[in-house]
Amino acid sequence: MVIDAYVHVGLPRFQTVESAISVMDGAGIEKALVCPFETCPDLETVHSALDIAPGRFVAAGIPIGGDRAEIEAGVSAQFAAGLAGLRLAGEHVRDQPWILDLIGRAHGFALVCGSSGLVDNAIHLLDYLNEYGDGLVIGGHFAGPRDPAVFDENEAVRELFGHERFLAVFSRQGLFPEPLITEWAAALIERVGWERLVWASEAPVLHWRDESIETAMAWVDRFSPSAAQREAFFGATAQSRIFERPVAPVAPLGLPFDPFDYLVSKSTPMWNFGLNLDSELPARLVAGWVAWGGSARGPLRHYLEDVLRTSLPALGS
Repeated sequence: MVIDAYVHVGLPRFQTVESAISVMDGAGIEKALVCPFETCPDLETVHSALDIAPGRFVAAGIPIGGDRAEIEAGVSAQFAAGLAGLRLAGEHVRDQPWILDLIGRAHGFALVCGSSGLVDNAIHLLDYLNEYGDGLVIGGHFAGPRDPAVFDENEAVRELFGHERFLAVFSRQGLFPEPLITEWAAALIERVGWERLVWASEAPVLHWRDESIETAMAWVDRFSPSAAQREAFFGATAQSRIFERPVAPVAPLGLPFDPFDYLVSKSTPMWNFGLNLDSELPARLVAGWVAWGGSARGPLRHYLEDVLRTSLPALGS
């Protein structure tokens, strides 16, 4: 069994649930944890995954709202509708640690995508784990790759990564530089252990880097996990620690606001390492851009956006 422990769904930035299922089926992935992001707070699509394929998805929401009261109301609505946790940025944990209490009281998990080994978050996350006996912290994107010396230098980080209810997600490895990511992953294997490590694709974002699910799965082979370790890493741990957690029955999502009122507007970083086109296309692209108006109208990227916007089929309503 293969479980993908971090997938984005939502429009217009990410993908439909149906697209996610198609990719999963093609790669032999049985289940996935899905979540939105502040740049695409499409909680309706995330929630719909629970109805479209019952039992196949666990969903995490996000803490959004105009003030603390609205954030609290939104989080309550998400948990009441059957979402199982919240996807947090490191800044949420650092600056709004009271969000962890909302998660704890709802018996949910905290999926934390922070940086630098979670040094700014470790104390707050330990407080949450100590306060709530069923609390769970899932460190997304390798829990913030950095120099492994942090485990010797920072007691809170060392304690957090050693905690029995802390999991680390191997995802986004194609974006982090070498040798940093390999050294950090090796340190996690030693410090966290295969029984608390889980695999994830970060689909569809990995496709924006021209990566595939297959290459993302094969990346871990450099560490030569045993058959038992692979079983835990690719599915068994996520099944027992994430999918088997009690969660409220799926119910209508009654948010007290439109989440897109709190959209964080950022461009989408695609093809971070460059877009390699067939050699028959670049001159045509530039000629089209010049005819479109060239630099007087906008950069080449804006022209390509216009071409794609006109040519691609629409999604959603």
